[in-house]
Amino acid sequence: MKYFVSFQILPRGADRPIDHVSASDFETDDKGFGMIPCVGDYVHLIRMKSTDAPTYEGRVRSRLFRYFESESCGINIVVEDDDDSDWGKLIKE
Repeated sequence: MKYFVSFQILPRGADRPIDHVSASDFETDDKGFGMIPCVGDYVHLIRMKSTDAPTYEGRVRSRLFRYFESESCGINIVVEDDDDSDWGKLIKE
């Protein structure tokens, strides 16, 4: 099965996520499925090439799986901006 993964940011205090294409969106097959973050995971999406794509960080709030007849699956991951993200405790750079 082929997976199409897209990310959206849910700003602090907002009811719905922002509909903006992320530079971190990707495609994978069944061997790459483990790269998809789970609810509760912290993620940091960094703009690399595209100048208009958002850069954001936070905790995964939800994942929506949409299965299509052609043996593919679209996964939408909502990343919530939260105050609990203390990146200094998560990683040492």
